[in-house]
Amino acid sequence: MTLTDIAIQNLRRRIGKTTFIFLTFLLVVGLTVTLNTLSKSMQDDLQKSLTQYGANVVITPKSEHFTLSYGGLSVPGVDYEIKHLNYDVLTKIQMTQDLIIGGIAPKMIGSVAGINTRYLIIGVDFPSELKMKPWWHIKGQLPNDREVIIGADLARQDNLVVGSTLELDHQKYPVVGVMQETGGSEDNGVFSNFETSQLITGQDSWSMIELNTAQPERAAAYLRELLPEAKVAEISQLVQGNKESIDRFSSFSLIASSLLGIIGVLIVFVTTMGNINDRVAEIGVFRAIGFRRRHILTILIREIALVSFAGGVLGYLLGEFAPTLLGPIAFQKTVAFQFHPLMALVAVSASVLIGVVSIVFPAKQAIRLDPLDALSYI
Repeated sequence: MTLTDIAIQNLRRRIGKTTFIFLTFLLVVGLTVTLNTLSKSMQDDLQKSLTQYGANVVITPKSEHFTLSYGGLSVPGVDYEIKHLNYDVLTKIQMTQDLIIGGIAPKMIGSVAGINTRYLIIGVDFPSELKMKPWWHIKGQLPNDREVIIGADLARQDNLVVGSTLELDHQKYPVVGVMQETGGSEDNGVFSNFETSQLITGQDSWSMIELNTAQPERAAAYLRELLPEAKVAEISQLVQGNKESIDRFSSFSLIASSLLGIIGVLIVFVTTMGNINDRVAEIGVFRAIGFRRRHILTILIREIALVSFAGGVLGYLLGEFAPTLLGPIAFQKTVAFQFHPLMALVAVSASVLIGVVSIVFPAKQAIRLDPLDALSYI
């Protein structure tokens, strides 16, 4: 019979205490993994929102503004030294290896006179724009050369529908689509491809470049150095409230996990110490029949290692499955089961380490007793 066999037999004979220690490891590891899994899932969802919600970095031409004041009265200022975003700017951004870009949407924006009013002309690359703005819905079709799409408010204001003709700068352009209402500036715009927009407005440079990136802060800082002729702004207000809530929950998860770990260590330490004290006579018998101290210590360590390993593994699985049930109830979100190897390794290793450390001190105290003194407890 090996030392491991003896350890397993000892656990079977003390099924009550073994179950209590096992449940302690199971619950501590399970709750810790549950909190961290929920926190990680919420952070992943936030990151996904950042990459799917649309532009989070906007690049526009840089210009110097001079404020006028006369006799203490401020009057409208003047923009001077207006830079231009030439076509090669887009190539620089696309060739950059250090940025994780989920989408890029350049625009040509200008205005042109109609019959009774001026129209806002927006030239876009429709495949890129629709990928970045999934809330855009167009009734009709995408425009070809010398065709346009109009916003919902503009369509109502000028009584225009798909098939109508819009006169821009004394030229007529067929309306092939109407964009559904978005509540933004798009509702009053006239959209076309780049060639048509350049023909209508005479623009020969980009008016704006919108980026969708997984790291907006880092991307904005990098692009400010890469493009000195441009003004780079980060759009963070859209998810700032969610980010603060998730950060608070992550901090709570970290504090709760630490407290659970401390409580688990104390429970296991007290339980194993009491267990060792109750087994002094048994240890004396082992010593009397020839077991060396290191053999007895090995048996005790293997007992707690087996229990803590089983509790850590099942606790991790419980911690990964629990969010799939708690997510829809507590956070109104679905959390899919995912296996995280690093988290599993840390959880199981920490469980075994806590078990072994908690038993070493009382076990060493017990095996140092003289066998005759230990047998006197019988």
